[in-house]
Amino acid sequence: FRAHLAQTSVGRRIDEVVIHHTWRPTAAEYRGIETVRGVRRYHMGVRGWSDNGYHVMVGPDGRVFLCRPLARSGAHVAGRNAHTVGVAMIANFDSEEPREYGGMRACCRAVAALMERFDLPPKAIRFHREFAPKTCPGLKLGLAAFRNAVVDAGAEASGMGPKIVLLPENALIDCRAQVEDGVTRVDLRGGAGLPHSRPPAGPAEAVSGAAHRRHVNAQEFLAGVQGMCYTELRSTQRGSARRTPAPARSGPEDLLGGIRIS
Repeated sequence: FRAHLAQTSVGRRIDEVVIHHTWRPTAAEYRGIETVRGVRRYHMGVRGWSDNGYHVMVGPDGRVFLCRPLARSGAHVAGRNAHTVGVAMIANFDSEEPREYGGMRACCRAVAALMERFDLPPKAIRFHREFAPKTCPGLKLGLAAFRNAVVDAGAEASGMGPKIVLLPENALIDCRAQVEDGVTRVDLRGGAGLPHSRPPAGPAEAVSGAAHRRHVNAQEFLAGVQGMCYTELRSTQRGSARRTPAPARSGPEDLLGGIRIS
């Protein structure tokens, strides 16, 4: 998905990524690409739209489908389509549990890639219900938790974690810091990663588990995801500063399987 975004030319300004659930079909009713085709038929045949209203759809099996071309405004949030990208999870989070949804990780990674591509901050992730009298993307899904999950996914995908700085010396610590559910965790077993000139200062809250990690005491450590840990996509092509834009496509595409659906 990231590689596709790097190759796609989008002339319109993107300010926000709006998150949806389909409500119907539910995750239990999902039948792969046929479900995505069905949504497209409904949007075109019943709603009278030119294409699927969403730009991206995610299935409960973790498959990511590119639907309406990103270069075109969507039809997913009335009065706010011109400068947004619509991402819909095939689920009903009014009744189905987000924590049990097999496509949540894939959705967060896709949204993180969109945020990177269009240089957007976490607050640019919005829920449909903010702009319409709906529950979308479901009463069981919280905006703050979802934003945190997207930040975590972006850091993981970039291969970089948050930086931990020991105060007051401002010494950078190599302690395999990770952000999990909005909590920064570090491995301090045996003083790993700490400067040899002084021992770790003060208490750290012990956390049970196989890794025996510890929570960071906020009064002693400063943790931050520097620059959202995002990598500049336009500089990743070998020997060139920018990839040649690919033409806009219509219709769903299974990006994980590399299947082009005509």
